[in-house]
Amino acid sequence: MKREDKSERIADLQRQMGQAKVTILTRFTGLNVEKMTLLRRELRKASVNYQVVKNTLFSQAIRGTDKEGLTPHMEGPVGVAWSEGEPVAPARVLAKYAKDWPEFKIMVASLDGKLWGPAEIQAWVSLPSLEGLRAKILGLLQAPATTLARLTGTPAAQVARLLQAHSEQK
Repeated sequence: MKREDKSERIADLQRQMGQAKVTILTRFTGLNVEKMTLLRRELRKASVNYQVVKNTLFSQAIRGTDKEGLTPHMEGPVGVAWSEGEPVAPARVLAKYAKDWPEFKIMVASLDGKLWGPAEIQAWVSLPSLEGLRAKILGLLQAPATTLARLTGTPAAQVARLLQAHSEQK
């Protein structure tokens, strides 16, 4: 790779890492092409980027960013997954495949300048999605209004039944 190409690649990675909310390093040694293709396809569906990059280029690209803590973990063949959207999206897909394929490992993640290990990343997976959280909050907000509407209608219904019963007696 020529020096100009390396500089371009580093600049591109710096831009992408600057926009990424979460970055996860994986070890993929032992995966065949079919599994790797399947993994990349699923990550793409979740709007997650996944690349195998040269360790030195990636280390230079994250130098001076909140993801610089990943540098010591850049040994051997490493796949890098990152997302500019929902931070939990890459963890969900990667954890699913790490569970199914013993040769695929999640190493470490960087989120908001903090490093997270495999166990903590697995905990992310149990969190509901952003849409799920929004639905729960909306349900909680609507519940009091629904109860109030039901309770305000109840006395009127009782009065109507009382008047009807009184009129039937006469």
